[in-house]
Amino acid sequence: MKNLSAAFSVLTLFLTGCSSAPTTPSGSPLASEQHASGLLIADMDRSANPATDFYRFANGGWLDANPVPADEALWGVFNEVRNRNELVLRRVLESASTSPVDELNRKLGDFYASGMDEALIEFNGARPLAKFLESIDGLASVDELPKLLAKLHTGSSSGLFSLRSGADLTDTSMTIAFVTQDGMGLPEKDYYLRENPDSVKLREQYRDHITTMFALLGTPGAATTADAMTVVAIETELAKAAFGAVEFRDPKKRLNKISVAEAQALTPHFNWTAYLTALGLDPSQPINLTAPDYFRRVDELIASRSIDEWKVYLRWHLLNDNAEYLSQVFQWARFDFFGRTLTGASEQRPRWARVLDATGGAMGEVLSQAFVAEAFPPEAKARCQTMVDNLIAAFRGRIERLEWMSDETRAKALAKLAAIKTKIGYPDTWRDWSGLVVKRDAYVTNRLRAREFNRRYDLAKIGKPVDRTEFRMPAYLVNASYSPTNNDITFPAGILQPPFFSASYDDALNYGAMGGVIGHELTHGFDDSGSQFDADGNLANWWTPEDRAAFEQRIKVVEDQFSGYVAIDDLHVNGKLTLGENLADLGGLAISYDALLASQQGRAQPTIDGFTPAQRFYLAWARAWRCNYTPARLKLQVNTNPHSPANFRAVGPLSNIDAFQAAFGIADDAPVMRPRSERARVW
Repeated sequence: MKNLSAAFSVLTLFLTGCSSAPTTPSGSPLASEQHASGLLIADMDRSANPATDFYRFANGGWLDANPVPADEALWGVFNEVRNRNELVLRRVLESASTSPVDELNRKLGDFYASGMDEALIEFNGARPLAKFLESIDGLASVDELPKLLAKLHTGSSSGLFSLRSGADLTDTSMTIAFVTQDGMGLPEKDYYLRENPDSVKLREQYRDHITTMFALLGTPGAATTADAMTVVAIETELAKAAFGAVEFRDPKKRLNKISVAEAQALTPHFNWTAYLTALGLDPSQPINLTAPDYFRRVDELIASRSIDEWKVYLRWHLLNDNAEYLSQVFQWARFDFFGRTLTGASEQRPRWARVLDATGGAMGEVLSQAFVAEAFPPEAKARCQTMVDNLIAAFRGRIERLEWMSDETRAKALAKLAAIKTKIGYPDTWRDWSGLVVKRDAYVTNRLRAREFNRRYDLAKIGKPVDRTEFRMPAYLVNASYSPTNNDITFPAGILQPPFFSASYDDALNYGAMGGVIGHELTHGFDDSGSQFDADGNLANWWTPEDRAAFEQRIKVVEDQFSGYVAIDDLHVNGKLTLGENLADLGGLAISYDALLASQQGRAQPTIDGFTPAQRFYLAWARAWRCNYTPARLKLQVNTNPHSPANFRAVGPLSNIDAFQAAFGIADDAPVMRPRSERARVW
């Protein structure tokens, strides 16, 4: 199970992505049938009744023409834009690998070339991991475990827990070490604990996968099965005490700032001073030890499990974290479980795309510089800033008009909104990458060196003031985020592309799609989690008890609405897990529509392609969430992801919005609308 703490420290929109014409999986240009409004009428299903199935009406043609490609587990707008962005990035990397223009460009090219050198990768096999395997095999007692974990955590693999920098939740001007659960291979704790037939079968498949991987590494005969059982047994014990995804959404549960002495008392069998010192950190500084019960369980296992069992466990996580970058047998074995079984993809993505992902993971900011130069002109940044300003003004107006909020709370809400900072496109200042060593000697070795380089960069922040200018994600990603501790919103250049945003679109389309995204991130500052942070980003209550109770009552309507949706078979959407994202969608749409209306004042608003501006606005929103899933990927999404499945994101908010109903002339009792008495009214 990946580190969930980092996932919820910044609330993100989705996934990642270029400025050429949109393409389908087969590569045919969408622009060929694009009409004056910017809509592609062929993507719609005009035979569907918008009052009955608006998702089908807006996207039916596209959904029918775009099944999930064999090398994907889902296919939607985010994938389309990501793929177009990757065409730009691929050109950059291929050019850098043959004709680098400077030293930084050479590092990009050498990293990419090492990943494309399949002959050398096959020759090396798993040998690049030898020194780490030797360190694990040399573990003589659990007393040596802290120093070994520090070595592994520096860049080579996960195991038991992870440590990263983050803003102190009680004083967000300073950076603190966050130590949190990690080191479970399945996606979420309940994958280890559910007893239904599908879950039992998946655990068996996971065990068999570990057995296969150990055999490929050279573990002898019958020991492979025994070792796999050891790994699953340890991870299951960890899962029993771990936070689930819903718990991780609660910032109060994530807050546990303690001294190292207090951590030591909690886990007497693990030497925190030795671990932190080995990482180069000051053990006299406090740490945030998330999920204390988890660490009590870690300590119990350290005391009760043999040293040989710990060697097996650490060997597995080293192998699992690096298998994708080793020879083909390791890559295919890993894909067979984590790709084919868990997500339903039947083929791996092309090698160049996988190596591009790895290069971005290692040197994302360097790759970002090249992307921005080619795909994000200054005028796009300026227009996006104007939209942000208009949406903030619209949100301010909504807060000022709220009948259920007192003046005392309203003043603090407005102060928080006024304090939100905006980051658009790319960082103002780029990092120094001169210390990173990249050679063409071994792909996995380059990755390990880059991981350690980036890890040292992160660790160096601890104990220092927070850098509030940090961009936090590569500029080419198709994503957006809100940081509750920084109280800022970020929109990379990668998402400021069609169909989210285009200089050629009319305002209705830009506000319906990108405006909805901007409003979504703004609303995150006031959702069930973000609303617990004040204007300075500190975890502090700024609500009167009465206003908080009124807010909780209103958002419970949204939680119950989405919990009622059945995603697949008998699997319901988790209304608690997805609450923040659903609130952000609902609020974002309302804010963006207000901003659109304000931008139209004094100007005639024509009907284009038979659709009014209001209709184009809501069609643009629904278009942004068109998506097809494999059944396995849809189940994974519902079980682990704080975002609802795309179809519910498209129509769930709309079912509460009177302006949407009026735009399409929909009756109160139409299937697409919720009864007026049950509609969510938050912002």
